[in-house]
Amino acid sequence: MENENQLPLPGGENPPAEENPAPVQETKPPIEPAPLAEEPIVLSKLFPDAKHDLDNLFPDPQMKRLLKDVHRTRRGNQRFLKGLNLSKIQNEDDDLEMDS
Repeated sequence: MENENQLPLPGGENPPAEENPAPVQETKPPIEPAPLAEEPIVLSKLFPDAKHDLDNLFPDPQMKRLLKDVHRTRRGNQRFLKGLNLSKIQNEDDDLEMDS
């Protein structure tokens, strides 16, 4: 039975550590694929109704990417709302109000 709290041996010797420590596996960072050549974002195509030249107002590529993401999210939200049958929801609300 080994004592977990072993004291150093006289003469400054320490008890031997585990004889076969677990092998250390080197973890390699995941290899990221090379970024694909992206087409430049043209804000005037995304926002054709804009009164100002958005490409000159926002020359930063990160800002252009953000605006592109906002445009895509807004378009998706509009599709979602269009797909809802609002008349059915309104009829259900009217029925609930009448029952009260």
